[in-house]
Amino acid sequence: MVGGSAATGDTSWVASMVYDAPAYGRFAAPWCGGALVFRSWVVTNAHCVTDMPGDTTHIPVSARTFTVRVGSKDRTRGGETARVVEIKVHPGWQWAAGAPEQPVDDIALLKLDHPVTVQPIQLAGHTARPGDRATLYGWGADQPDGDTSNLPVRLQQLRTTVLAPERCADAGQSAGEICTNNPHGTDGPGGGDSGGPAVALVDGVPQLVGTCSRAAAQYPGVSPTVYTSAPDFRTWLYDTARGTSAAAA
Repeated sequence: MVGGSAATGDTSWVASMVYDAPAYGRFAAPWCGGALVFRSWVVTNAHCVTDMPGDTTHIPVSARTFTVRVGSKDRTRGGETARVVEIKVHPGWQWAAGAPEQPVDDIALLKLDHPVTVQPIQLAGHTARPGDRATLYGWGADQPDGDTSNLPVRLQQLRTTVLAPERCADAGQSAGEICTNNPHGTDGPGGGDSGGPAVALVDGVPQLVGTCSRAAAQYPGVSPTVYTSAPDFRTWLYDTARGTSAAAA
């Protein structure tokens, strides 16, 4: 999180993800972020847990096993850990094909191998509006060059605001997404912050308004960032967790 600072307050519902890929010699490799929305489910972004078509440079998702940690600002210790035993990707996700005319639907749910004791975050009741304040969270790159070789161990936060959709037009913002500002034209999510939550305080209660999807610029903080709007997928999230529907939101 370029330009961020050490997170404060209760952030127990912020989830860090790591993966093991023994065939590739990778163990406890840091990956995306997420948010605990039900005691056995973490929401993240679909691009974190699917293979980009034609991409041969990354380890296939099928070769990875994911673990999440909640309840700790330290991504390496403390809190509770749980293995991911099932990945539910929104059926509309197609790696942004057709955006912005077609919804991107960059969202996924991770089922944990057991319910954790951490209190999940509330889902916001409505889509965040331009001018609303939001705090972004993540353990991603904190250097302007986007270097991910030395990611912060402590959770970072960045206070920002929601912008009008046209400010994220270069990133192909579509329905079901919000645009977050890059303060000073320099600050914003970096590599490893994908899937991490955008949170608003409503009457003092933190509520999930989005999860980190993408930006138009190559380097973090240079342009605003598109977040998947969590409230727009409320029905899909609940139905998926209940096992009652796989239909699009």
